[in-house]
Amino acid sequence: MKNIISFICISLLCTTLSFAQEKGKLRTGVELGALFPRSFSGYENFSGFGISGALEVKYNVQNNMNAGLKTDAVFMIIHKDNHAELLNFYFTYDYYFHYGNSRFSPFIGGGLGYYFGQFYQNDYYNAGINRINNPTCFVRGGFEAGKFRLSLAYHLIREKKEGYKRINYDYLSLSAGFYIGGGKWNRKYAGTL
Repeated sequence: MKNIISFICISLLCTTLSFAQEKGKLRTGVELGALFPRSFSGYENFSGFGISGALEVKYNVQNNMNAGLKTDAVFMIIHKDNHAELLNFYFTYDYYFHYGNSRFSPFIGGGLGYYFGQFYQNDYYNAGINRINNPTCFVRGGFEAGKFRLSLAYHLIREKKEGYKRINYDYLSLSAGFYIGGGKWNRKYAGTL
């Protein structure tokens, strides 16, 4: 938990270093999220919960699309005997459905990357820490209103076998945050609904 709090504090400090949704500008975003791990077999459909903190730096390729780098720290309780800590790194892309000078901009996007995870298990049959590193990806959608951002994402984390159980670490996240920089929407190049 200390690592997640430290990560969030450092992320907030780093956002002050960003310049700038105009083409050719940079923007930096910070998000906090609630996680809902997917239910898995072997237990009684306990879906768990978790939290995340993310920092994302993006370059505006066009006025209605950007590409960037995202890192997030995740802590989730999958079951009373299982929890996980993940550090994810992604290449991301978002497309905005924006019109004119409106401050409201829906978007869709996703990311491809890699995660470094520690999975803690403490039940009668198995106990210990499993360290797993694997490719990962996510799809997301949401909206921005002014500098505020709200998104819903589904993260795909590979299944892994633990004894007689197959555990799926996929999770759904609901994140809220803000961004700094990026310039202003330009009516001429904005995407349309």
